[in-house]
Amino acid sequence: MTGGGMLSGGLALVAVVAALAYGALALVTAVRGSPLPRRPQVVALSVTACWLTILGLFGTDSPVAWVAEGARNLGWLWFMAAIAGTRDGDRRIGPVGWIYVGLFAIQAVMASVLIAAMASGNNAADLVRQFELVQMLFAAGVLVLLHNLVEAANAEERRALVLPLGGLAALWVYDLNLYAIGYLGGEPASLLHALRPAAAIAIALALGVAAMRPSGHAVRLSRPVAFRSLAVASVAGWLLLLAIISGLMGGVGGQFAARAQIAVLTGTTAAIASLFLSARLRALFRVWTVKHFFEHRYDYRSEWLRFTATLNRPADKALSIDARVVKAMADIVESSGGALIAPDGSMVSEWPKDALHLPPRLDWSEFGQLLANSERIVQLDEVRAGRAPAEECEATPAALVEHHALWIAVPLIHMGEVEGLVLLGRPLIDRALDWEDFDLLKVAARQAASHLAQARGAEALAESVRFEEFHRRFAFMMHDVKNLASQMSVLARNAERHGDNPEFREDMVATLRFSADRLAQMMQRLSQQERVRVDRVEAVDLTGIAGRLATAKRSQHPVEVIGAARARARGEREMVEQLLIHLVQNAIDASPDGTPVRLILGETPAHVTLTVADQGVGMSPEFIRSHLFRPFNSTKEGGFGIGAYQARQLAEAMGGTLAVESREGVGTSFTLSLTRADSIAIPDAPPSATPLSESEAA
Repeated sequence: MTGGGMLSGGLALVAVVAALAYGALALVTAVRGSPLPRRPQVVALSVTACWLTILGLFGTDSPVAWVAEGARNLGWLWFMAAIAGTRDGDRRIGPVGWIYVGLFAIQAVMASVLIAAMASGNNAADLVRQFELVQMLFAAGVLVLLHNLVEAANAEERRALVLPLGGLAALWVYDLNLYAIGYLGGEPASLLHALRPAAAIAIALALGVAAMRPSGHAVRLSRPVAFRSLAVASVAGWLLLLAIISGLMGGVGGQFAARAQIAVLTGTTAAIASLFLSARLRALFRVWTVKHFFEHRYDYRSEWLRFTATLNRPADKALSIDARVVKAMADIVESSGGALIAPDGSMVSEWPKDALHLPPRLDWSEFGQLLANSERIVQLDEVRAGRAPAEECEATPAALVEHHALWIAVPLIHMGEVEGLVLLGRPLIDRALDWEDFDLLKVAARQAASHLAQARGAEALAESVRFEEFHRRFAFMMHDVKNLASQMSVLARNAERHGDNPEFREDMVATLRFSADRLAQMMQRLSQQERVRVDRVEAVDLTGIAGRLATAKRSQHPVEVIGAARARARGEREMVEQLLIHLVQNAIDASPDGTPVRLILGETPAHVTLTVADQGVGMSPEFIRSHLFRPFNSTKEGGFGIGAYQARQLAEAMGGTLAVESREGVGTSFTLSLTRADSIAIPDAPPSATPLSESEAA
């Protein structure tokens, strides 16, 4: 006999599980493809699954299992020969090729002899010694071929072959020891025979990891799935160990078995509790896994997604943009916390709060200049140990060196300027940074600096908008105050000549009342946050307003009123007067001496229009399109540039429009259009509605 007969219940279950694992690998390889020869690999995996199934059903000393093992060996030998044939374009059989042919023939002859012995009814147990010798020599020969495959491969091929050929090497080394012990010792290695299914599962794990490695456009597991898969595999390995222990202790009873079960249960509970309760153990597990299972330390896609998500997290109102920058940088290297220091040395933010207990101010001007020039990331432990460059040791502030909770200093540089300095505390697993850490932290620091600069710019822009709004409202008031001041100046000059005239004094009182009302309105508008609004809608006599304005302005410049005798519109009288004063004064300023300004009244079925036309220098289409209705753009020396802008705002507030037509060298026409108000009665004119005097219209 070559083994221990039938497998125990636990080991038989392990054999079935191993068979399912190899069957799944065969299916995945057939569907997904492989960088290695696919057809021989699928056949070898499938035959291995059949061999393990037979071991579980018939035991290790069954001739059927021997034949299945021979088929397994032939399958894997074909797989190895296919790898060697793919690499060597020469189809002729070389010296190594004859070794493949010889081993294939030996295994095929041995399987044929076993099949013939079973078919003739002879006792196959007589062939045990010969079978062990053949399998021992076969395993040794295959190991030589494996060594040849690895040595002949280049660096890229070796990376693809290391896992599958390593798994096969483990398979043949196990078989070599199994049969060498049995042949040289004269008795079969029963324990090794019983554990063959368990060893096959360990080999399947290596083959499975090799199958999941990327090749071309193949599917690749994400790191979270890989970590969870490794955890599941660890649990499965533990269950497998328990099954093996149960199988080996099947014949042991008494207190020893009970104590062993209690020890296993206690150890399992303690191990699981330690892993789930200790953050340090979990960190150690992650570091070990990344070091031994992944080519790179970081999954750059997931790291970048997490980094940008942290920076752009508007819903997290508890963290400012500065704290989010610190958190995003700390998450990359799994730091316990950090702080952001402004270029002037003040601490901007700390995450988590009071994580590092830094001083409120830190002088790092010389240190910042060094970092801006070199963009280097400083490992403070290297500075403390004196292993950092001399200029780095000299420039690093003593407060950072003496604060042993600090781990690294990362400058945030944008457009050659330092936006801040991120200081990070130590992670749970203290380690030195490598090139991969430096590269990722530098790229993340540039992005964080750009994000901070954008946030600072947005804040400055918002503040500028608020100041611009205040400036605009103040400029409107200054524009009206300038008109009122001119009006008061004319009134004062006329008072010296006409002070004894009762009509003038009455007109002067009305003008002063009008000016006081206008000043009160301006102060009210200055205090408002909203745009111009209409307090009440009434019927406005445009003809009367135009006539009074023309009469008042004629002493300054000829003004003519043309058109409808009684045009009424919906609006607010004070706004209409203010709007027309702007337009008429601008027309007078633009007109040559002696050339009249015309106020043309018109009517349509739905609207009333009033056009202020001059024969001045006119405006270009580009100026009208880009500058005319924009505040603080004026062609007049000393002008505020808000007359036309405010006039259009007033027109739109009353539900009307203000249009302009102009030709350079010909003149300009502003047309105010308001809704007709035939159905609204015009109220009695207030005292200030008397014909405007020269002082009112100035």
